[in-house]
Amino acid sequence: MKVIPLSEAKARLSRYGQLCHDEPVVVTVNGKPSFQLVPLREGDDLIDRLLQHHPGFRRLLRQRLREPSVPPAEAFRRLAVERRPRAGRSR
Repeated sequence: MKVIPLSEAKARLSRYGQLCHDEPVVVTVNGKPSFQLVPLREGDDLIDRLLQHHPGFRRLLRQRLREPSVPPAEAFRRLAVERRPRAGRSR
């Protein structure tokens, strides 16, 4: 395990970004462990990982899951109305 101060991590981020694939790299702030550099693996989905840790997204998801669902026919009808081209606009 490599433990480095934040100033070192900022100065040589590329090096530690590669090193974290081989061993844990813990970054300290004011001498206290603050975070660890974690590599993405080949099968990791970056969007899933970001959303998993985004508190605003989780709040929105919980809120939406409490709402009543829309039947498929109604959803298609709503989408058809939204997709109709507006008068005077060409694509």
